[in-house]
Amino acid sequence: MAIIAVTGRKGGIGKSTLTANLAAELVALGQTVAVLDTDPQQSLVAWAGLGTGFLATCVRAVETTHPERFQAAVRTAAQTATRVLIDTPPGFADPALLAALLADLVLLPAGPSPLDMLAAREALALTREARTQRGGHQPVIRFVPSKVQAQTTLSRDLGTSLAGFGEPVLPAIGQRVAVAEAALHGLTVREYAPRSAAHAEFITLAHAVEEVLSLCPAKPD
Repeated sequence: MAIIAVTGRKGGIGKSTLTANLAAELVALGQTVAVLDTDPQQSLVAWAGLGTGFLATCVRAVETTHPERFQAAVRTAAQTATRVLIDTPPGFADPALLAALLADLVLLPAGPSPLDMLAAREALALTREARTQRGGHQPVIRFVPSKVQAQTTLSRDLGTSLAGFGEPVLPAIGQRVAVAEAALHGLTVREYAPRSAAHAEFITLAHAVEEVLSLCPAKPD
């Protein structure tokens, strides 16, 4: 069992997109998945409600105003799923911190703009605070370059810039039309555009995440 939190201090960096599509690829790798939407706007729940595909079976809203209830919801999900993914809202420190205090792995998606980089630094500081509270062992932290456009200098340099923050960087996710179209149909890219470039990127990311989880230390707490 592993808990994966997807965190960011800014909207529009692809947290929900990453969470939904990573969940689908983890299932394809043989995992069972629960997806918890902690955003008060319930973006993932709304996405899942647009269709009758994979997301409709595994996404549910979880409120974070009562930490003990949130922790209980995560632990309950972990009893029936080998991978629990938590999508946290932008601009709210408490849900991100609560998720990081439970997570084995925190994914920090970051776009190429200067504002995205500033938000990534803030998200990293918050996640490192959670790691300190847990004795310096967990969560493991990985950046994910998000909404990358290969033809721009900022995108080409994004991985190197993120690595400069002192945490490893996972394979990038591009800004692709298929991703947005899939969401409009309530589907993941695996369902909507299999064998597309977007799908290949999420497959690669899922394998990288599984590799990281295989190396995660046992929880001391």
